[in-house]
Amino acid sequence: MGFLEDLVTSSILLFIVLDPVGVSPYFASIVGRFEGGERARVVRVAVVSAGVMLLGFTLAGGFMLEVLSVSEYEFMIAAGLMLLVYAAADLFEVPIGYRGGASEGAAIFPLATPLLAGPGSVATILYIKDTYGVEIALLSLGLNLAVAYPILRSSVSIVGLLGRHGTLLIGKFMSLIMAGFAVSIIVEGVSAIM
Repeated sequence: MGFLEDLVTSSILLFIVLDPVGVSPYFASIVGRFEGGERARVVRVAVVSAGVMLLGFTLAGGFMLEVLSVSEYEFMIAAGLMLLVYAAADLFEVPIGYRGGASEGAAIFPLATPLLAGPGSVATILYIKDTYGVEIALLSLGLNLAVAYPILRSSVSIVGLLGRHGTLLIGKFMSLIMAGFAVSIIVEGVSAIM
């Protein structure tokens, strides 16, 4: 395959796994808890943070996991458990993480990770690096972040249309869906290990 074909293939693969369209309702439900311009800032910090994390994994992730003797599937289980705890806390309105008022907390967890830079994204970027090389991995990551940001930024507009009660209702529903998603990550990880 040629360079351009490799770049297109790897970018599409990473886009499918990052799934900014699929996670935008989660973003909308979480950023709805913040006021005006703070919403856009949360999305920006989340996308940049996810990019930095995936960049780190591209450059040193395989080595880190190997040194720590952590498999991709064990990483999946850990991420799934964190996401499940977050979803349950949100459903039952138990204050954790960013609830203390810091929007940066929400931007990092759960938005940047594990929703964007989750185990699937990490595994995919490592696969792209191993298959196509570091240059293709870095370019496909950059392209994906450039496409993901406006998609996720538009989720902020959705919050404005829904209003506070609509956002709260969708937020609770999405937390329930997020709990199911978390369980599916855990089950996939456990199944692969067994």
